Amino acid sequence: MPAASLALALRAARTAASAAACALLALPAAAADAPAAAQPVLVLAASASADRTDKRAVDLVAAHVRPLGVRLQIVRPDAPRPALQSLLPEARALAEAWDARGVLWIDAGSKGELALYVVERDGDQIYGRRIPVPPGQTATALESLANIAGAVAEELREGHIAGMARVDVAAAAPATAALAPEAVPAPAAPPDTPDDAPPRPRAPAALQQGARREPGRLPTLALLAGYSGANFSGEAPWQSAAALRASWAPVDRAVLGLGYELVPSTSVGDERFAFDLVRHPVSTSGQLRFRLPLGLDLQVGARASVDVIQRVPQSGTQSSASPPQEPLRAPPYRPPYAPPWTWPPMATWPRMAPRQLPPPEPQTDVLFSVAPVAELGYPITPWLRLKTMLGVDFLLTRPDASVHPGLALQPDPVRILAGMGLELGVALPSPPAAAGAAGTR
Repeated sequence: MPAASLALALRAARTAASAAACALLALPAAAADAPAAAQPVLVLAASASADRTDKRAVDLVAAHVRPLGVRLQIVRPDAPRPALQSLLPEARALAEAWDARGVLWIDAGSKGELALYVVERDGDQIYGRRIPVPPGQTATALESLANIAGAVAEELREGHIAGMARVDVAAAAPATAALAPEAVPAPAAPPDTPDDAPPRPRAPAALQQGARREPGRLPTLALLAGYSGANFSGEAPWQSAAALRASWAPVDRAVLGLGYELVPSTSVGDERFAFDLVRHPVSTSGQLRFRLPLGLDLQVGARASVDVIQRVPQSGTQSSASPPQEPLRAPPYRPPYAPPWTWPPMATWPRMAPRQLPPPEPQTDVLFSVAPVAELGYPITPWLRLKTMLGVDFLLTRPDASVHPGLALQPDPVRILAGMGLELGVALPSPPAAAGAAGTR
């Protein structure tokens, strides 16, 4: 083989080996770039602050978000801190530009607090969370902000946001516009902020400390129907009733009620004397209401009852008011030789007729009682609650005892109350004055 051909063959072999080595070196980089390309993209934006808190916040949030399997694109907006009304379109434009799942926007421009706003791609809602920054605790507040941002990033990766409150932008706009320009004190401008910079937006009411959704109001007007039972007396050990009650809550913590129990009549007595016991109990109550977890509520208070009791004799008792008499029998035969002083047997003595009792007449009494009661409510729907009640009733008066013996009645001085029912309620809106007072507490 000529020397020139051998040199060309060696040069071609070296070129092929170099190409193969480059291909092998590029494989790890391509393998690393493939998962990165498949990771969802999130945009992290931050409004500038005078003390560079925004840079510390961005670095800390990025350190919490990047290990979650997302690609983070950090953007520094050139414009100053945006108003809430313009934040939604700007965030959506950023999400479209970077083909991102959503945008995390950090607001570190307010004195004494940090804010995190979140907007989903193609979403029409702003979610937010505010974190107070006490003096000397900026690092703690930044750590809390980063933890919240990490949790929201996981939710965006899964495709939904559930752990943040919605920002009512429409409600925040009139609140800012309603103030006269001279009534709003101008904040001190930082050294690097121009004098003609737009004023900082007011914090929306939906992003107060904790950023938790306000719990639903408990019923203001309610109507309850259910079962009620209590021990009454030795003659009627337990009586059941259909309970009805209307209640009104002038404030969220206090509940006033008016109730009536429909008690079926009870037959009391024996075959000689029997009467129907008819009751008409009416009660008024006043209770304090407390919120519990899982939407439960506890009402603790007292109730006062007025019980109208009627004892109505049954129709067959008058004929059996006196026991039947045995017919008189003829005296036994007395022989003629019996001594005259021998007394006849006592069985032959004449008997006196028993004293006749007058027939019983209807009797009406009014009993008063007081009882501490406790009620537990469980929400089935926003307007329907399951209620359970337990109490101890103390009798203050007793029925008239100077009546016909057949109408004797001895109520128990202490009675156990129990009940269960369904309460249909409606929550009325608070007046503006009450709402303002509640917001200041």
